[in-house]
Amino acid sequence: MFHQISKEKSLQKALSVFNFAKEKSAFYQDKYKALPEISTYKTWLEVPILTKDELYNNSYPKSTKMLTLDMPLKKTIITSTGGSSGLARYTMLTYEEWDKFLKRQADALRLMGIKEEDVVANLFVAGSLWPSFIALHDNIRLIGATHLPISANIDFDEILRYIMEFKPTVLLSLPTVFVILADKILQQNLNVDFVKIIGYAGEHMSEMIRSHLRKAFGSSVKIESLAYTSADCGLIGYQCDSCASNEYHLPTDFQFVEFYNFEENRVCEPGETGEVLITNLERLSQPIIRYRIGDVAKWTGKACACGDKNPTFIIGGRAGDDFKIGGAYISMDVVEKSFSEYVSGHGISANYQFVLDDISGAKLKIVLRIESSDVEESRRVSENIKKNIEKNIDDIKVGEEMGLVILEIEFVELGKLPRSPITGKVKRLNDKRVR
Repeated sequence: MFHQISKEKSLQKALSVFNFAKEKSAFYQDKYKALPEISTYKTWLEVPILTKDELYNNSYPKSTKMLTLDMPLKKTIITSTGGSSGLARYTMLTYEEWDKFLKRQADALRLMGIKEEDVVANLFVAGSLWPSFIALHDNIRLIGATHLPISANIDFDEILRYIMEFKPTVLLSLPTVFVILADKILQQNLNVDFVKIIGYAGEHMSEMIRSHLRKAFGSSVKIESLAYTSADCGLIGYQCDSCASNEYHLPTDFQFVEFYNFEENRVCEPGETGEVLITNLERLSQPIIRYRIGDVAKWTGKACACGDKNPTFIIGGRAGDDFKIGGAYISMDVVEKSFSEYVSGHGISANYQFVLDDISGAKLKIVLRIESSDVEESRRVSENIKKNIEKNIDDIKVGEEMGLVILEIEFVELGKLPRSPITGKVKRLNDKRVR
């Protein structure tokens, strides 16, 4: 289903994109003007990295410098990234490029197990130029499955009514949306065993959230990533049945991918974790070359049991997902571990936000806010959760003892945590401190 080409052939395609961009794009002409001839992997390593700020400042409609097309635009689609990982950007693709992006994503959905006989509920947020909802419409159409374009823009009780009425076999959305649905299903003691596949994208899905969903949808439900994608680059990774939850195959004929160690200014060795650099091999209207996408990953270096020869890599989350206290970096996984045993019980949801803020007196105030279907009941375990955080994060406990840290556990009603108005995502970490 996914064609495999060698790293050498993939590099040659990347070099073709580079040469085209250098000739046709005013932005790349200026960015690459001091470079020698780039024709080998050794010289490829001299190509400067594309940053988010560069992409933001030089993309249409703010600028036409990155484009290789004549103006005015024709046969194009314009979407937005949503801005959940930084500044919102617009992405312009020709219809031909859009179709290529769609075909790759449809192939990834087929590998998930979605078939023509399935009924697929599309629960992504629609509008605001966000591409996921409309792209999935075309993905589902390409597969030939029945499409329920419900969206997550409407009230969750209404979403649940459609689900109970039409009984979709597949649900597609963000982890945030699935958590709220699971909360309501558990609250109302509903039977949704007709759902066979839950496909998610846009956010990491932790084991805590997976466990919560299985309690609501049943232990046999298949929970899969739709794929590892980017609005600017399209499909970057796809999963087979042999992949772990954070493991993906690279479509070698569609992306040239590198993992980069910025501390030492070099490409990572096999097995070493680094930031992901993407060169898309099909997008020529606005070439994307060595783009620093903001994720961290590493190559597995092993053959996959499925027989697919496209290499596999493991995503380690967003660069910057950790937070710093007392000189130590703390993973958000540790925060989740502190209350995961209570999720799905006492009305406690898996949707939360961890807030850090400097307050008067040189103190740090930390608030863990968790959504709940029964706030009073949830408060019964507040002290237990607080003790778990103090046990798991020693720097917080020491800070409290020194009078420098204030730690609070708060519960709010379902749906009350702030969400992105475009994507609907809950921002797990909200670090308000002066950096």
